[in-house]
Amino acid sequence: MVEDKKYEIDSRIECDGHQGTLRYVGPVGETKGLWLGIDWDDPTRGKHNGTYEGVEYFKARHPTSGSFIRPGKAKFGISCPEAIKIRYGFINDELAGIDRDTLTSLQKEINAPFLEVVGFSKVNRKQSKFDQLKIVWLREQCVSTAGKPGELRELCPNIEELDVSKNLINSWQIVADICCQLHCLIRLNVSENYLPTEEITEKQRESFLTVKHLTMARMNYSWFDIQRCMCIFPSLQEISVSFNIVNIIQKPLEDDNLMKLCKLTLEGNLISSWDEILKLGALSCLEYLNLNSNKIEKIRFPSVEPTAKTSAFPNLQQLHLSHNSISEWQSVSELEKLNKLEDLKFRDNPILKNENMETARQLIIARISKLRSLNGTEILHDERRGAEFDYLKLYLSTWTETENDPEKRNKFIMEHPRYPSLVAKYGISDIPSSKAKAEMISNVITVEFVCPDHPNQPRGIKRKLLKDMEVQKVIGLVQRLFRTGGKIPVLSFIQQNLSKDEIPLDKPLQELSYYSIQDGDQVIVRW
Repeated sequence: MVEDKKYEIDSRIECDGHQGTLRYVGPVGETKGLWLGIDWDDPTRGKHNGTYEGVEYFKARHPTSGSFIRPGKAKFGISCPEAIKIRYGFINDELAGIDRDTLTSLQKEINAPFLEVVGFSKVNRKQSKFDQLKIVWLREQCVSTAGKPGELRELCPNIEELDVSKNLINSWQIVADICCQLHCLIRLNVSENYLPTEEITEKQRESFLTVKHLTMARMNYSWFDIQRCMCIFPSLQEISVSFNIVNIIQKPLEDDNLMKLCKLTLEGNLISSWDEILKLGALSCLEYLNLNSNKIEKIRFPSVEPTAKTSAFPNLQQLHLSHNSISEWQSVSELEKLNKLEDLKFRDNPILKNENMETARQLIIARISKLRSLNGTEILHDERRGAEFDYLKLYLSTWTETENDPEKRNKFIMEHPRYPSLVAKYGISDIPSSKAKAEMISNVITVEFVCPDHPNQPRGIKRKLLKDMEVQKVIGLVQRLFRTGGKIPVLSFIQQNLSKDEIPLDKPLQELSYYSIQDGDQVIVRW
């Protein structure tokens, strides 16, 4: 493809499905002919670190990421317009490289029947209507250059979303040369390219004036690198920098571009201290923050009064904290101090290992007053009331014991900042007496949920239910227990000591007592 080109050090290459960076061009030892020294992205792909038979030809990033190949094996890439023509060229109304069956299968897989209409335009044999393309996906298409000046603008002037992830682009200037031709561009994905930030210049801002959504995943970027990139995106509202190497948030944060952010995704980075996250607390426009898969151990907001709200993150509504290292409930209670938090993702943290799914859900709901959705499931009014009431009962004895001890009471409120407001909301006198508790216990039954048609699902899950619980609430419980993916399960039950016939629970608004379901019965789950 590039036999006669002048090889440029630091060019990106592809060989047999693997990508790497050109680090050396020339002879090797006593062998004849030209060799290319490659530093592979995969550290196990090579055989050495750039030193061969005692001679250092180049310095590889890893001990075994370097090797030599002949020039004929290396692909140095193609231009962006050329990649679009190959990827979106049409023959007989079919997408090049994508047959109709594949497209139909993809539509079903991602539940997107509109995919063809949005992403691709039908054309006839005589004319490829590239100017109608608004969404262009060029992931792993060996793109390395912008092409001739103006070529891309003439070919696809209406592109609004461009994905050039995991290609052979090796500089931000090439990205700028591509984007300066796309005056409608809103979304840009440059993930998994090796783009040094040292080469970023103020002049490149003119190429990204319309870009509002930027994705830079797996770029080996620190926060310093990310801020340097943001400086050339004056209209940025949303940025995703997942799976980079961010461990600290450097100041200053007064950059206008950063202050306008509405959504920030830091998933899969190396942040362990909440103090680093607090450095982002001044972002007044931030509504969505994704911190999944970091190493955060605890959450604390600085405040004088334990029940006072925080001034940090004044407009934050959605927070994702799954797959971290949070191991104490006070961290969950601290989230009550956020003024507008409504949607929380909080899965797979150590604190949850000692609780069953339903109990953990109740404890989180009770501790955060404005929460409307937890782990993607809506919190209904009755569920919140039950969670708060149970939480109130759970710690009532401790609350009562600290009544005459200000120091212990203050310590309790530090761990349970919402508890005083729950006492005011429900009142201690409304908590059932021993007699009432006994009556309540008699209303409780234990049933076993089983999924006979789904062998991969856990079997024999036992849960306590109230006889006056509506069937529709049991359905919601089952959706969470078995993670049905939004599918509504069909329930029936088998009486323990009577006939083995299944009795359908087919009236969602009826209480369980309507069906005379008893302690020890088995609930059959199908979907």
